[in-house]
Amino acid sequence: MSHPLPDGSFLLVPDGVTALADELAALAAELAGDVERIRAAAASFPDALSGDEGWAAAATATSWARLCDLLSSRTSALSGVLTSAVAAYQAEDAALAGSFAPGRHPR
Repeated sequence: MSHPLPDGSFLLVPDGVTALADELAALAAELAGDVERIRAAAASFPDALSGDEGWAAAATATSWARLCDLLSSRTSALSGVLTSAVAAYQAEDAALAGSFAPGRHPR
């Protein structure tokens, strides 16, 4: 099996990953706000449209709300994973830097 990166290494830019995590968190919050608006619209469709059309529109909107809710929670989780990864990377980087202090040997 070949390595996914040609030279076997990559560059992590903590500020860039943190910015991505922040943007994902904002997107998750926006999607969460949309969920309530979609659910409210779904509840009004049966009254606004009669018969099968009202039921179908409400079911579609309810399904869309569920999808947005799922996307919001997964996006929020990904934001948390990225934030934790940056924190772990920075802690390991600090530990490695400390191991090269005068009078100490690398671990």
